[in-house]
Amino acid sequence: MPSVPECIGNAAHAWWVCDQIEEAWTLLCAHTTDVHAAGGLLTHPNGSLLCIHRLGHWDLPKGKVEAGESLDEAAAREVHEECGIPMPLVGQPFAKTQHIYGPGDSLMKVTHWYSMTVKPGSENTALIPQTEEGITQVRWASKEEVKGMEPQAFGNIARLMALWRAIA
Repeated sequence: MPSVPECIGNAAHAWWVCDQIEEAWTLLCAHTTDVHAAGGLLTHPNGSLLCIHRLGHWDLPKGKVEAGESLDEAAAREVHEECGIPMPLVGQPFAKTQHIYGPGDSLMKVTHWYSMTVKPGSENTALIPQTEEGITQVRWASKEEVKGMEPQAFGNIARLMALWRAIA
């Protein structure tokens, strides 16, 4: 059986099924460094979700937390920067996701997701993709459209989209 660093470095995705999940998680985390990020599931008053297309996949706006910034501030800033929409109203925490990336696959991106709503008066703002971040499209998607996007979304994002559809 390969070691944790070998699994991290050689696989696009790794799934472990084990009886001692906490022990396995501790072993995995011993080989990674956390990088905190924040993002938003921004819902339009018409019930649609703000989605972005990045690097050939459907995604949701998110990014790294800057020094001195709170998680919810970072989430709102990232939605604003990546989509061109005025700063949204940040609601309750929605979920937390984690994935490994980076040089030698040693970074654990811990993304804190927030429910968000559009600031009144900005419902019809033109959406502008932040192309320097690899974003090629920004759009509002209905629940049915989001369901259709999920197979072309990054794994964690597809699960967030499905959860959003279930409770929106």
